[in-house]
Amino acid sequence: MQILYVRYLAAHPVDEIRCVAQTRRRSRCAQRLLSAESQTGVWSLVPATAEQGQLALPAEVMALYDLTTLPYAEQLRWRMQRCPAHAAAPSAADLAMADWEPFDPLVHHAHIHSRLPTHVRRPGPGPGQHARHRARP
Repeated sequence: MQILYVRYLAAHPVDEIRCVAQTRRRSRCAQRLLSAESQTGVWSLVPATAEQGQLALPAEVMALYDLTTLPYAEQLRWRMQRCPAHAAAPSAADLAMADWEPFDPLVHHAHIHSRLPTHVRRPGPGPGQHARHRARP
């Protein structure tokens, strides 16, 4: 994932990353960062280059979920790992640490995928939220 031109390795797939804020009931927010209402990034193939001072991987490309085309505030929301509701309420405490780890192509080589995802999973209801179905007569 690339946020504010910095590459990170997320602890979960893009559509499963949860908000780290504490709810009023003192539990971790169940909302996901990627929702039907939020702006989305773009999957692209980019060179698997290393940061300055690291050895580069020769001629290797990797799939990257790029958020750098989004507005600055939206990228900050992702970087803080907060859902839209908790991004608007900065007084809410974080119950967990953000799951981002600075990406190092040599250390995280096992996570480099040279193909774009073949399907994009749409965000569904979060944990504890179930779609309501009406019974047919």
